[in-house]
Amino acid sequence: MKSYRVYKNVNKQPYILGLRLPLFYLYILLVIIAIFLLSAGITIFKLTFFTCILIVSYLSLKKLNSGAFLSSISNERFPNTIINDNYK
Repeated sequence: MKSYRVYKNVNKQPYILGLRLPLFYLYILLVIIAIFLLSAGITIFKLTFFTCILIVSYLSLKKLNSGAFLSSISNERFPNTIINDNYK
């Protein structure tokens, strides 16, 4: 007897730290750049500056990840449902 299995969340994308993979890779690249710049010499000013830069970049990437930025610059909205009337 044939059995059918329903796969839920087939199109679900992986998230790391709440970011999609390309945005996570961009954030890790920023972290690596900050580490290399700090390796020249660590001061309190540099440490606080790079920490602020990393926090602002993470929050902006989270904003990009949610799609609020793309919906704010475009006036059109995609439909929630797609109606296929091929059966007429």
